[in-house]
Amino acid sequence: MKPSCIRVVLIVASILFLPATPSLAAYKGAAPAGVDLTGHWKINAALSDDAEALLQERLADERKQREKWLRRAREIDPLGIPPIGMPLPPPPSEDAEQQPTPPPQPQMQRARNRFVDELRRMLNISDTMSITQAGTKIDIVSAVDARRFDAGTQSQVSMPQGALADSDVGWDGQWFVIERRARGGPRVTEKYRWLKKTDQIESVLAWGGDTILSGIKVRRIYDRMSAPPPAPDPESGPIR
Repeated sequence: MKPSCIRVVLIVASILFLPATPSLAAYKGAAPAGVDLTGHWKINAALSDDAEALLQERLADERKQREKWLRRAREIDPLGIPPIGMPLPPPPSEDAEQQPTPPPQPQMQRARNRFVDELRRMLNISDTMSITQAGTKIDIVSAVDARRFDAGTQSQVSMPQGALADSDVGWDGQWFVIERRARGGPRVTEKYRWLKKTDQIESVLAWGGDTILSGIKVRRIYDRMSAPPPAPDPESGPIR
């Protein structure tokens, strides 16, 4: 075999046997010395991003895109004629033409409300939260969700849209990190850290991938509360 051919074979073999690069970071299970997120916390609106405003802006953009698509569809087929072979719909009556556009049906409106409520949970839009840290176990309870994590672990979980995601949870320096990625779907990175100088909690939440929230990043600052917040919404369900 010629030397040039041998070099090609060796290069291909080295590529094939390279160790696979993990898609997620390996976070630590133990918190840094002296770091404890435990407490009841209330959002400092003056120092935090307005997640609700960001959500409404994204929903308005979605509505505009949908209306643009509908206008484009009408331009392509202004008569709404179905494809060959499909029966034509009956013509509207004169009385129907004089009627105003009917409002959305109740079931459609309820479905839309559930969709928006799910987006609020995904953005963790809540004025308060409580954190309990005991060893590697961390519980985070807000008005919209209740979750339990085990730092230093990797697993697979279901995303809000139903996709199966790789989950990596643990400590990266001072930050407690929750990272979830669905192949070809949504991904989210959520981080918390205690600010020792001010006794506050800083959080960062960023969504990417295939989701309506892609590109939204929310930074929040929480002040410590002397008393626990009101009980969370029962619909948030048990700790998961």
